[in-house]
Amino acid sequence: MSDDSKQVVDFNEVRTERLDQKRRKTQRILFEQMMGIYSVSEGKDLRSIEILDVSEDGLSFQVPFNAKDPWPADEKEVVLRLYFSQETYLPIHVEIKNSRPSIQEGIRYVQYGCTVDKHVSSYKTFNQFVGFLKSYSENAHQDTGGVSVFYL
Repeated sequence: MSDDSKQVVDFNEVRTERLDQKRRKTQRILFEQMMGIYSVSEGKDLRSIEILDVSEDGLSFQVPFNAKDPWPADEKEVVLRLYFSQETYLPIHVEIKNSRPSIQEGIRYVQYGCTVDKHVSSYKTFNQFVGFLKSYSENAHQDTGGVSVFYL
């Protein structure tokens, strides 16, 4: 037997990877369909952004690439607004740590990796929201139209 055929599969690692993929997919659905997420641009304008992933320490988001109006151009600290209704939002202060270009479905984006400021009063709420997202994504089921009952 060759060394390739003796490869051992770590089922815990595979399970963790699948849960991580499910978590990201569930989060994106929530961000896209249930929430409005905006950044405060230069203290005056709101710009719609797309959050890609969140954790207790940071988040990543993307914006469409616009050579004529790049944003955030020189900003390193940005305030994000997570709208849970039309009238209320949770402000999150982030520091941009990195960026990279991306193309999805033929559209150019810039993706940003950020750390979340843990010293602002809204961080505690953000942290609990991230915990909820993790728990929800682990326990959520897709509605396929059938009726079933699941008890533990």
